[in-house]
Order: sequence, then structure tokens, then C-alpha cells
Amino acid sequence: MLGKLLKYEIKATARWFLPIYAIIFLFAFINRLINPFQKVGDTYTTTVEGLNFLNFMRGISIFVYFALIVAVIAMTFIIIIQRFYKNLLGDEGYLMFTLPVKTWQHIVSKLLTSLTWIILSFIVIISSILILINIDNLFSELSRIMSTAHDFLGTTLLILIPISGLIGSAYFIITVYNALSIGHLFTKHRILASFAAYMAIYVVSQIVFATFFFATANRIFAPMAQSTDIVPPQVTTLIVSVTIIYAILGIANFTVANLILNRKLNLE
Repeated sequence: MLGKLLKYEIKATARWFLPIYAIIFLFAFINRLINPFQKVGDTYTTTVEGLNFLNFMRGISIFVYFALIVAVIAMTFIIIIQRFYKNLLGDEGYLMFTLPVKTWQHIVSKLLTSLTWIILSFIVIISSILILINIDNLFSELSRIMSTAHDFLGTTLLILIPISGLIGSAYFIITVYNALSIGHLFTKHRILASFAAYMAIYVVSQIVFATFFFATANRIFAPMAQSTDIVPPQVTTLIVSVTIIYAILGIANFTVANLILNRKLNLE
């Protein structure tokens, strides 16, 4: 059943993301053809009368491109909130919670879909930038960059950093879900209550991280400061520790959100 929920959720959100992805690639190709960064200095130093139509179109095109990038980032965040709130806490919740599906499956389907679009949005943005800058021998350059990153970071960190980023993103999403769930316990001003709940969760998480940093200062941060290595070995320990904390906090938020939706949900 989780697979069906994922299919439904991806289909419902794809109609927002896929068109804007296509437009981003379109404007990346347009900007590659008209080369908006050519004679940028001339564009800004000439008088208004001296600006020709091509320079004007270059400016408009690159502005639209970067506006679309910002729109994708903002839309991803908005849809993460909107889909959870409307689908589970709004009027649609009456239907969703009558399905033969466990509450945690609803949350997981929303979480996995959100992570999918975050990853795809990142890939689309990076790909469009590579199209825009028009690098010769792109694949060989990418291979060289990856080789340099491997030499600098090592295999462990090269694998660990994306995993940590993914778990950190999952923690952020689950925190939003938990805050919305807590806010929905109130009969009035639920959005304000959700915001207050998120801030309270954020403060608690900062206290946890501050406690960790103070407790490990002598074992991690002091050796890092004294190390002569480009990437001290303590960096790996730090990233692993932070990732574990994010995972633990994420599980705690997931548990609370699941408990509220399962036992305390009020759709009135």
C-alpha cells in the first residue's frame, strides 16, 4: 500500500515540478545560445541609449533563469508544507484516514516524495548550470572534478557528505511535519501554533547540538584546530556524529507526529 501512496503522491506533485523543470532547461539552452555573460561589462557601462536589443534580451533571459531557480527552491519548500497540511490535516484528511493504510505510511510517503523532489531539483539546477556555462569536454571536466574531490576528501567523506545531507533534509521535513501536527492540536490559530511549535523544536535541537559540541570540544574541535592536515580525520567523526544526531532527532519528531496523527488528530 505504501507503493500506491507514493505513486499517488508523486503523480499529484509532478504536475507542479515537471513543467518548471522543463522551463529551466529551456532557458538554460536559450542563455547558452545568446551567451548572456558576453560583454557584461559593456552592458553596464554604456548609457541607456547605447543598450542594444541583444544585450537587453540577454539581461531578461538570465534574470528569468535565476528567477526560475529561486522559484524551484521556494516551490519545493511550499509543496512540502502544502501537501502534508492539505492532504492529511485539511478536508482531504477525512478521506485519507479512511484508507486501509497505517498512519506512519502516510508520513513516509510524504517524506520520500519530498526527498525525491529535493534531489531532482538539485540535479536539475546543477545540470542547467552546466548547460548554461557551456564547458568544453564536459564529461572529462566532471571526471577531473570528481577525481580532485576524491583526492581532497577521500572515499569515506565523498560518500558520507551526500548521506549526511540527505538525512539532514529528512530531519528538516519531519520537523515541519511534526510542527504542523502539533499546531493542529489547537482549535484556533493553527498556523501560528505550528510556527511556534517549529521554533520550539528548533530551540531544542540547538540545545542538543550545543551540548554535543561542548562535550566533544576537546576530542574533536581542539585536535582539528591543531591538525596540519588539509582535511583532519576528526572531520569524519564530526560529520558522522552530526548525522547520527539528525537521525535521532528525526526519529523523535517522526514518533511524535505519528502519535498525534494516529491518536490525537482533530480535523474539525
